[in-house]
Amino acid sequence: VEWSLERFNDGKNFTLAVDTDVLQFNQPVPRLQAIHGTDSSDWQLIFDPLDRDDFGNLTCRLTDTNLRDVYLTRLLNVISEPVVLESSTKDIEINEGDSVTLICNAQGYPAPNIEWQKADAQPLSSGHIRQVGSQLHLYQVTSRDSGIYKCLASNLVGFGSEWTLRLSVRFRPYIYCQNQVGQAPDFQVDVYMECYVYGYPPPKISWRQERSAGPSNAKYDIDISNSRKYLMEATIPEMSTCTDCILSRLTIINVEQGDLGLYYINATSSGFPSEQGRIELYGTSDCQQFITHRNNKGCKRIYSQTSSSNKIYSRFYTFHFIFFVLFIQNYLKHSIC
Repeated sequence: VEWSLERFNDGKNFTLAVDTDVLQFNQPVPRLQAIHGTDSSDWQLIFDPLDRDDFGNLTCRLTDTNLRDVYLTRLLNVISEPVVLESSTKDIEINEGDSVTLICNAQGYPAPNIEWQKADAQPLSSGHIRQVGSQLHLYQVTSRDSGIYKCLASNLVGFGSEWTLRLSVRFRPYIYCQNQVGQAPDFQVDVYMECYVYGYPPPKISWRQERSAGPSNAKYDIDISNSRKYLMEATIPEMSTCTDCILSRLTIINVEQGDLGLYYINATSSGFPSEQGRIELYGTSDCQQFITHRNNKGCKRIYSQTSSSNKIYSRFYTFHFIFFVLFIQNYLKHSIC
């Protein structure tokens, strides 16, 4: 007598026992017994304990006295709470506008019910998202469909395991910026400007300033990098604020007259055209913003080099004039004597 099992969860076939010799599932602890009484025609295979993975077709095969194979196959149902199998859809990336099907394969008896959810608790759109059985179909996806999806399997026994995957939607970058920001120049005070940059994969961000030169005020750009003058920062906002976005901040340290004008932010992502945003920095008579940093004295007007030199020359001439007057007075006094 030969016992075999066609297991459903992984499609593998096992020869479990031949006569009373057990061939499988002996590690780490034997859990099978093949029994045949000497005075009986009954053959028994005992699972102790029964495992959820034993779910499948169990076959008993023997050879009769006429050397003919006789077999009997029965479905071995294992009553258990569901478990989601590794063959389910894993993390996936697609382009905006494409369609995709997410598959949740679950094992359990009775047959499990499948429910799909989005981890951010946002309801699944009934327009272009539809669940059919254990599959979730998404048609013509947009960037808003990006995120974590959860597959929940349950049956009468209870709730089984939970399967999560990330759906990433590749889309062209776009930028939201302040229109303008004001600050008083030459007051030893900083100013910052902010833009939200969207895109996946995460775009590369750069800043530049537009300047003019010459009698014709010819326009040219200068690239901005971190220095004593500029500080560029990028942070990931809370998911409640935005997803697949970066908050880019440019701080201009100790704003001067030459810093006023137009600033441009550029976002580039592989496979997509670049995107540009613009902010104007204009001058104000009073300080508008304060950002603390090690050199920021805050709203104290910077005197020009010319006025400082004039003060030095003024003190020099005053000192020499007083000295000259005292010298004349002393000379006249001695002459009279």
